[in-house]
Amino acid sequence: MPTPATQPLLSNSLDALGLTSDTLLFGLNYDFTPVKTKGKMARLKENQGAIDIDLACVLYDDQCTIQDLVWFKQLRDEAESVRHQGDSLDGHDRGEQAMYRAPLDQEQIRLYLHKTPNHINHIALIASSYFGQPFSAVDSGEIHLNDDEGNRVFEINLKQLPRTCNVIWVASLRRVVDDWHITLQNLALTDKDLSKASQQVAHELARALPIPQGVGS
Repeated sequence: MPTPATQPLLSNSLDALGLTSDTLLFGLNYDFTPVKTKGKMARLKENQGAIDIDLACVLYDDQCTIQDLVWFKQLRDEAESVRHQGDSLDGHDRGEQAMYRAPLDQEQIRLYLHKTPNHINHIALIASSYFGQPFSAVDSGEIHLNDDEGNRVFEINLKQLPRTCNVIWVASLRRVVDDWHITLQNLALTDKDLSKASQQVAHELARALPIPQGVGS
């Protein structure tokens, strides 16, 4: 079961938060200094010193059943309403500007909410450490969400996450009448496998669904 990484501070409609666009940017920036591996095993372990943080969006219907998944192995959902901008293996493969606090996100997923199919009612934003290191192993960094006009919804400091946290359900979007409602979840997930983590989120989303009238009476 997911466990709180930090206390959620945000739950509101996008309109109430003053967002002026229905295009959201789920982004990531961080700095990391890998530990040099020495000895004859160095070549075999050349990737184990780096930390590779990946972003994903999972799309669910009104019953919280997974309908689509966008991540570095699938860069678009079927309707192309959620678009991954490509995987950044260690934060440095996007050029000189791809550094923490730079204008460009090292990794980013764009959500075009006006294009989201009608049967999609929930969108989960997830981050994971590909090699399993904790997020707090970075020198500095953040996960954030803003619209394409630059209005910031939230940011999460990676250094402040629990020492063992390497997969996190960052936030969720829920469709409401003429708008979307966002909740900052900040829940550490127990399984690094994205498909299993997505099922964990589905279970938690379903638990929060209102009980239909007449059920249990």
